[in-house]
Amino acid sequence: MTLRESFLRRTAVVLAALTASALSAQTAPAARPTTPATPGETPVKLEAFQVTGSNIKRLEMEAALPVTLFSATEIDIRDAAQPSELLTALPQVTGLPGNETAFLGAAARGDNASVSLRGISSANTLILLNGRRLAPHPISQGEGGVPTLSVNVNQLPNRGLQQIDILRDGASSIYGTDAVAGVINYVMRRNFTGTELALRYSQTRYNDGEDYRATLTHGLTFAGSKGRAMITADFYKREPMYVRDRSFAADADNSSRASAPWNVSTNTTFNSRSATSEFGNYSLGTVNPAGVFTAGRTTGIPATLAATSGQFFLAPSASGGVQFLTAPPSRAGVTRTYYWNNNEYRVIQPKTKRTNVFASGEFDLSDRITLFADASLYRAESVTYREPDGITASTDGNIIVPTTNPFNPFGTRFWSPTGAPNADGTPRLTGTPASVLISNKRLTDLATRTDWVDNSVYRGVLGARGKILDTWNWEGALLYSTSRVTENEEGPSRKSLLINAINQTDPARAFNPFTRTFAVQNGTLAVTGDYRNPESVQSAFRSSFIRNGITKLASADIRATGEVFPLWGGNVIGAAFGGEFRYEAYDDFRPPYAGLNPPDSGLDLNSNDFLGFSPNSDTHGNRHVTAAYVETVVPLVGRNFTLPLVRSFEVTASARYESYTDFGDTTKPKYGANWRPVSWMMVRGSYNEGFRAPNLAQLFTGTLIRTTTGSTDAYRSAVTGLPTDGPSNRRTIAMKWCESSRNGGIRTAN
Repeated sequence: MTLRESFLRRTAVVLAALTASALSAQTAPAARPTTPATPGETPVKLEAFQVTGSNIKRLEMEAALPVTLFSATEIDIRDAAQPSELLTALPQVTGLPGNETAFLGAAARGDNASVSLRGISSANTLILLNGRRLAPHPISQGEGGVPTLSVNVNQLPNRGLQQIDILRDGASSIYGTDAVAGVINYVMRRNFTGTELALRYSQTRYNDGEDYRATLTHGLTFAGSKGRAMITADFYKREPMYVRDRSFAADADNSSRASAPWNVSTNTTFNSRSATSEFGNYSLGTVNPAGVFTAGRTTGIPATLAATSGQFFLAPSASGGVQFLTAPPSRAGVTRTYYWNNNEYRVIQPKTKRTNVFASGEFDLSDRITLFADASLYRAESVTYREPDGITASTDGNIIVPTTNPFNPFGTRFWSPTGAPNADGTPRLTGTPASVLISNKRLTDLATRTDWVDNSVYRGVLGARGKILDTWNWEGALLYSTSRVTENEEGPSRKSLLINAINQTDPARAFNPFTRTFAVQNGTLAVTGDYRNPESVQSAFRSSFIRNGITKLASADIRATGEVFPLWGGNVIGAAFGGEFRYEAYDDFRPPYAGLNPPDSGLDLNSNDFLGFSPNSDTHGNRHVTAAYVETVVPLVGRNFTLPLVRSFEVTASARYESYTDFGDTTKPKYGANWRPVSWMMVRGSYNEGFRAPNLAQLFTGTLIRTTTGSTDAYRSAVTGLPTDGPSNRRTIAMKWCESSRNGGIRTAN
């Protein structure tokens, strides 16, 4: 997804279409006439067709489902840069929970966008291509605290489309448990002959975010028009956009735009500047031989430099320098810039290159049997950026600067119990040297983290369709799809190697986490300037964080639909039934130290070794799903039989049974009725049941370690007297994310 709005765009070249009309012609889908033939004309038989949300073929005049149709003409007029932008034009699409602006450590980054219908988690919206599933994006993401696996809609073609159907109702009884919120079905053109080239260029009014697109579509017939084939090749390139280049978003403090009482920086409702700042929050203390840190101001340290608890802050001063404070700096006035503006580094949209190829073909073996095949390829490369690493004790644990670090302002370099000068003659103050625990500090001299994400999806479908008797149609197909993602972020810091650099005593090798220099001046400790750690020191702990994900989907399905029993007035009971067998697999894995620390590392095996990343064990899971469904429609009034104020009335029913090898069995029904009193009005209602089976990320994720900060705990608060945990954070270890029972329940255990 991008946050680029259409009104921000200045389109230099919107669309250039070159059509080889002299040599070929585009064949549009056959019209479905609805008006009666006039005298002397040959009556035209209306062709039944299948609509998303039902497996029963119907006439267009009988369509009664809440389906929004995006026609090819409307798609061309919209001229969206990518599928996520096209879908967000619909009011039913309430958001893109997974998108390209993700910046948290465990988020799914890259050319990725998932769609949420009706405000329900994206995993509950089923995405189809020509009526069949796609493999989900291999990097899971949290929505409402639950891991989700959702289809990346950016893999869908943006050209060569016949229409997009959006079913605005639950469809678990037709498609399965992953269609609770609704269905989005991309329908590709099949009857297209000719060659079409479309070129597109656009740029925002801020003169950035340029995107370039070239799309070639070619269709032909062969074997005396028994065969039809089409290929669409789409190439897309886009430059990045940065939050800092938008005046309305460059600063994370938006309190000035709010009304009272939220229009002051001290109110954090609209002030999102981070406390993990370039200045830092620290605590003095001592470390015993067992390595346990005890906070507290040591003997001889003045109260102007640290509180009794040992807490102190470095903060901007009125003179333009840096001062010591013993209480949290104010978000207003001189110390406002103590709080870190993450928006300086955030990306609105990353730099992206994308290739999308879709090919289809079909061949009529006879007038009753047709073979068909689809094949698609999606490849994307994305580059985004994140702010330099920061240390947060609540998530990264205790990182302590020893007294022997030459840059520790309360270490042996600046303090002595006797006040004796250093061996080189530089002065020291009288007091007991103290170690320093880093509570929050942005390591601003480290490199901006650069994140490369490579996505690929391969999908193939092979099937056949045909007719049985005069009124029944059947179709069956085999499908295989796999999706792969590799994320490689350059610049993150290994904790153990960082601690080793902090523990060095040689100024040429020691890391200065304060990014300031200090000196004893006029009988006190003063901040004398900024400091940048040399590359030789930074490179000692800089590393790459790598994450890999793979999902696989294989299925076989068979379906049939037709007329069952004639009723009065030309009405006929229709029915459909079918079955599906599906294989799903999910792998999410990281190298040692990125996921969990290896057994021979000597480090905490329930943690990893990277700043700002939550520890995760590798996840590997697969399952089989067997499904069967049945559907019927009973038109009681309609066609040649009508009543006053009842132009048509019909009832529908459907049910689907699914059996999961790792979850259990479920059967979900749906009942509906629609009444058309006049031609221009329809009243419809339905009752349906839906259930979302746990996805593979939920079922097979191993050990999870998460730190909870600032959460209300009714039992803990009664003991501590604190409304929230505050700095006393809890660490939760979930050995199994969830355990499912065959009756549909889920039990979680920590």
